[in-house]
Amino acid sequence: MRYSRGSLCGLTLAWIFAAAAQATPRFPPGAAWNQDISTQSPDPNSARMIAASVGWGTGTTQFQIDFSMHTLYTAGQSVTQTPLVQEPGYYLPDCDTGLSVPLPANGAIEGSSNYRCDIANNDCHLFVVDGNTLYESYQTTVDSGGLHSLCLVKWRLDLVYPQNGRGDGCTSADAAGFPMAPLIFGPDEVYAAMQGSGDLGHAIRFVMPNNRMRRGAYVYPASHNGAPSSSSPDAIPYGAHLRLQAGFDISAYNPAAQVILRTLKKYGMFLADGGSVPLTADDGMFSAHQWTDANINIDSHSLFGVALGNFDVMPLGTVIAYDNSSPAAQCVRNNAGTLPPPAFPARILDTRAGYSTIDGLFAGGGALGSGSTRDLSVAGRGGVPASGATAVMLNLTATNTTAAGFVTVWPSGTAWPGASNLNFGAGQTVPNLALAKLGNGGSVSLFNYAGSTDLIADVAWYFNASSQVTALVPARLLDTRPGFTTIDGQSAGHGALNGAQTLDLAVTGRGNVPASGVGSVVLNVTATSPSANGFVTVWPSGQSQPLASNLNFAPAQTVANLVITGVGTNGKVSLFNSAGSTQLIADVTGWFPSGAQLTSMTPARLLDTRPGTSTVDGRFSGGGALGAQATLDLDVSGRGGVPASGAAAVVLNVTAVAPSGTGFVTVWPSGFSQPNASNLNFTPGQTRPNLVISAIGSDGKVALFNSAGTTHLVVDVLGWLAPGS
Repeated sequence: MRYSRGSLCGLTLAWIFAAAAQATPRFPPGAAWNQDISTQSPDPNSARMIAASVGWGTGTTQFQIDFSMHTLYTAGQSVTQTPLVQEPGYYLPDCDTGLSVPLPANGAIEGSSNYRCDIANNDCHLFVVDGNTLYESYQTTVDSGGLHSLCLVKWRLDLVYPQNGRGDGCTSADAAGFPMAPLIFGPDEVYAAMQGSGDLGHAIRFVMPNNRMRRGAYVYPASHNGAPSSSSPDAIPYGAHLRLQAGFDISAYNPAAQVILRTLKKYGMFLADGGSVPLTADDGMFSAHQWTDANINIDSHSLFGVALGNFDVMPLGTVIAYDNSSPAAQCVRNNAGTLPPPAFPARILDTRAGYSTIDGLFAGGGALGSGSTRDLSVAGRGGVPASGATAVMLNLTATNTTAAGFVTVWPSGTAWPGASNLNFGAGQTVPNLALAKLGNGGSVSLFNYAGSTDLIADVAWYFNASSQVTALVPARLLDTRPGFTTIDGQSAGHGALNGAQTLDLAVTGRGNVPASGVGSVVLNVTATSPSANGFVTVWPSGQSQPLASNLNFAPAQTVANLVITGVGTNGKVSLFNSAGSTQLIADVTGWFPSGAQLTSMTPARLLDTRPGTSTVDGRFSGGGALGAQATLDLDVSGRGGVPASGAAAVVLNVTAVAPSGTGFVTVWPSGFSQPNASNLNFTPGQTRPNLVISAIGSDGKVALFNSAGTTHLVVDVLGWLAPGS
């Protein structure tokens, strides 16, 4: 049996950074709290449910705001690991055991100015955000013995939980079983929304008296109820999702109040507990902005004029029978949160005037001049976590170039490595994928060698310490040009590779790649001064040459492409030049150990739209060029060595052949909205390849979009990534 939570009426959000604005902690986009419901139809019985509850309020029909809460952040703080002490009546198995909570210095519990709280007379909520972990505690006080609590729950902010949360019948620090902090709003995020998006980007927590809520029931995403007592079948149940009606006039409210009201129209509010003051807010104790600031000016009565009758109830779905007062009421824990599909690719840099990025940062800053360097913040943007990421795959594009040159990307805070990631001529638009180790502050540095160029960067994937990838400061392993050298003087200056010639390149034991235990390497391969049209293929030395290509070139071009290739048993990779002669340069940027979550393979062709061509299994061959604004869904799971299940992403070399216009191709997981990103850019008649890492859709496919004209597409798979890579 769960204890009643009928008396709970608010949450405490304590923001630890007094000097820096803080945003509400968020779950991934797939979470229930982050869904845009503005166009959904209400529940068929919405009007009856609202009618059964109108007139509720503190003596009026007006909405009030309860400013009673605060959330603590450990980042940049001195913390003390404080063990949980389960108080008598601790909710089991609902709540977690054996935890220690990292308490920042100078924090506070709801209703207190420190970590001591009168649990006999207060709810005493405590919320702590530690990286991707959110700790929420109810009836909390701290002393020398530890953190005393009636319920401590650990949520993973990087996971999407199932519709029944932590399990049917299970409570949390909130009666409905919800996480609390992600549903609270504070002055910092209201102020930020006033400057930009206009809404909070998440639903809001609300409460109403228990005698107005349906007895013995809850609906998902709730997993529990407190003490609802209404016997009316039209009463609103715990977990209900309500939305402010689109026609409600917000023009008379001040700008800050309009942010809250727009949020209620777009994301709505979730019924989380019993209480008398509808909406719960952060009190601003540790915020950079305050509710009393002249440009915010929000108090408990700022939403007067809004009543429950102005809301619709969204479709309830299945109503779960649950009587909290029954001895048979049990919590069935599931612990089933899952990582969401990656949101990649996501644009995090666009220097061109009038263009934007996924978060508005690093947009429109102007072209990079000759010899200039720009630091780009990566961590905490575009799906890359704010902490824990060690390296990223970036699709870099140079455009509006005024001279022939190259761009280098490397970890911020380290010396320029003397390598290149993409090469371009004047007036060209050239993309290339780059593996970049993150440096100071989760940033990378970008260097432009000559002329000026606009740069675009789309993040395609990220790696953490458990991903088993070692990203390196780029190191040159091959340069066939006379008079040039490499990191160790090997494989330097021996002349161009002739047509139909193969070169075996030693990669292990060089450029910080270990001498043994290496399964695959990440190379940036550049062809320069070619004498004819041709291509280069890279594969593990000692194996048969595959039907595939890694970079394509025309006479006198300088073309680069990233390559992920397995390493032969002799520690080498093979490079083949198809025609004419060409100088080759290879820079190593990372490596994966044998048995890593990246499975590199001998390349296999999955798509070739050109007539008379073939693929590894005969599928997706000869289907004809992709037209303008057309999208092709390509099966990747179960083909070319990619398993039918268990692969989260694929490594593809995508080539545009014989395009009729200037355009670009975007690749993303099938079933998701097309992102604002590009993977390769082309002009009429070019053959342009680029390496792509793409998550796989739930149907085992990736989508390929052609922006303009017609173009043939060729796709070779080079490897795949397991979940969690």
